[in-house]
Amino acid sequence: MLLQRTVLVLALTVHIALCGYQRAIVHFDMKGAPPKVAYFKQLLTTISGLGATGVLMEWEDMFPYQGDLSRIINKNAYTEDEVISILEQYVLSAQQLGLEVIPLVQTLAHMEWILKNEEYAALREDERYPMVACIGDPASFDMILDSVNQLMRVHSKFNTRYIHIGADEAFQVGICEADRLVLPIKYQNDTLRMIFDHLQRVSINVTEEFPGTKVLMWFDELKSAPVELINEYNLDDLVIPVVWKYTSNLDNDLPPEMWKNMSYSFKEVWGGSAFKGADGASRYWNRLKPYILNNKEWYLQNEKYKSQFTTFDSIIITGWQRYDHFASLCELWPTSMVSLALNLIVLTKFHIDTVSAERVIQALNCPPSTTLDQLVAGSDRCRYPGYRARDAIRDYVQLKTFFENSTWVHNRENGWLQSSHMRLSASNPYYIDAIGKAYERTLKKLDTISSNLRTAFAEIFYPDVIEEFDIDYVKPFYDDLQKRKEAVQNIDTKRSYGPRPWFRL
Repeated sequence: MLLQRTVLVLALTVHIALCGYQRAIVHFDMKGAPPKVAYFKQLLTTISGLGATGVLMEWEDMFPYQGDLSRIINKNAYTEDEVISILEQYVLSAQQLGLEVIPLVQTLAHMEWILKNEEYAALREDERYPMVACIGDPASFDMILDSVNQLMRVHSKFNTRYIHIGADEAFQVGICEADRLVLPIKYQNDTLRMIFDHLQRVSINVTEEFPGTKVLMWFDELKSAPVELINEYNLDDLVIPVVWKYTSNLDNDLPPEMWKNMSYSFKEVWGGSAFKGADGASRYWNRLKPYILNNKEWYLQNEKYKSQFTTFDSIIITGWQRYDHFASLCELWPTSMVSLALNLIVLTKFHIDTVSAERVIQALNCPPSTTLDQLVAGSDRCRYPGYRARDAIRDYVQLKTFFENSTWVHNRENGWLQSSHMRLSASNPYYIDAIGKAYERTLKKLDTISSNLRTAFAEIFYPDVIEEFDIDYVKPFYDDLQKRKEAVQNIDTKRSYGPRPWFRL
């Protein structure tokens, strides 16, 4: 029996054909906490074992651009040799398993990594906001093509069949001077025409420079566009829309009329769900449930609407590290591997059965006694790449939650350790001495966790990641405890107080 179980589990680690979506592409977002090369390769190996059929690489400022763009890339950017080694490792397994490697490069909005810099500030759609490129300016188009072509020259060495050109959340259009000049002359004062012309030119560049490569783009600008306008700019032939939404009520957020409108223009669409990075801009522990609900909804959307298209069998399961280039860190890879594993199953089977759970347990290097309930609750002891960082973050979450739920502490704080008490160093020691000891115990545990966080993060991320995580998520809690502990100590040094009023106007 043990031998049979072992053979079964080993067999389950091999890539299997999907039942719901035929292709499930896992998104790698490098703008939040780009993994070190060794960790990157470990993640790719693990993802292959989870049944994904490909990856979407959003390199952003981590790609080793040359020329003008080289001046503004991340100081930790990968070298070209490192990028090639990452792709080579994945492509070797991809060729055996039929996996896709798809680059994503933003060509309209979410271009903060470029437009934030002084050298490129003049190319902003709105001078106040470094988000959308001024697409009416030829210099913007040249810069965008440069970023696309440099990236594709590397990716095309690996039989790249698709490129994703972004084009979501273009919140400012038709504002820059170049746009205002060209809109009435060339586009009948219609900003959508200008956007479509831009996307057409970008897509034609891809198909001419890299024959055989298909263009994916987010559906934002297409979802309610007139069929005639899409056809006029030949986008129905040039691009494949990726319909994305990360909520738990897709029937409301992606109504039937939207799907019908898309089907008039496009024979093929892809979906876009999430396994992390879509549950709050500062959510650093993966709650899993919102993502399970979202991916179940996407399974149902496929069942409802696939008959309207010639092809609707692919989905990108996104994993954002930040909401944009400037946003805070959200769920990182170490806290989200279980979410990825389980949601890949949801996208293909809807329900997570015992056989599928066994595959996850094996692929994530979990103890044999691990249960599905433990995976869902986030209490597992799986030892997948990055698990030490997962453990340290989980320890921090548990400690902080325990303290926040310690009502006896907060009841005494509300009565005897308000801001006025700390400012005056005046309160009743009888009520605050006990919470002073609670602060000391918590701070001692926090010191250990902080040390573990730094050690674990150093193995997989660059140094700036732990600094940012500490400043935003750990230090505020630590500093507040330290301030309260010192306030208790100051109060304990007093033995008498003068008559009220203590605050004098």
